[in-house]
Amino acid sequence: MAGAHFTLDLQAQQAIDALASLARQLAPEGQTLLLQDIGEYLMRATPARAARQVSPDGIPWAPLKPRYAKAKAKVRPGVAMLRFDNHMLGDQLSSQVEGDTLYHGTNAPYGALQQFGGDVTHAARPTSLYFHHKDGEVSPQFVNRRKANFVQAATVPEHTVTIPARPWLGVDAEDEAEIVQLTLDHLTQDFPNAST
Repeated sequence: MAGAHFTLDLQAQQAIDALASLARQLAPEGQTLLLQDIGEYLMRATPARAARQVSPDGIPWAPLKPRYAKAKAKVRPGVAMLRFDNHMLGDQLSSQVEGDTLYHGTNAPYGALQQFGGDVTHAARPTSLYFHHKDGEVSPQFVNRRKANFVQAATVPEHTVTIPARPWLGVDAEDEAEIVQLTLDHLTQDFPNAST
């Protein structure tokens, strides 16, 4: 995956180590099914956590800059900071199993930028400034294109915008518990005499 992904090492607790050891004893088809189920779960959990605008660690995301938030609210009122429904980031979220590995992430070009933060440099570009000309004078205030009767060409200089990290991929405590439960469910299906 070109965008962003995460690696989950289940080694924090002895119980999780034991479950991982047992999961490796599943037949290859059983391992694949378990990883597919975990992937399906993460496909639901990741957008749900992003809708709450918190990282997997439970830390709230950095807010949008006030000026950008105001402009965004005008264009897309009520839309969350990162959109997952019918939008590139959500449409390109995927889980894929290869062998004994589950890949969960996105191919969206800005997926890694949202996950880790970074700088985006915008090249210089031409633009038009719109004013209202009245009684032989041009108002110094910009106006909407429809209300303008005077247009001036300008160049927006090259500039860099810093995007703060807004981690959205990962596993929180609730996800870990669900992954453990999914593993137990698969183990009890493969070993019906085992007790949980």
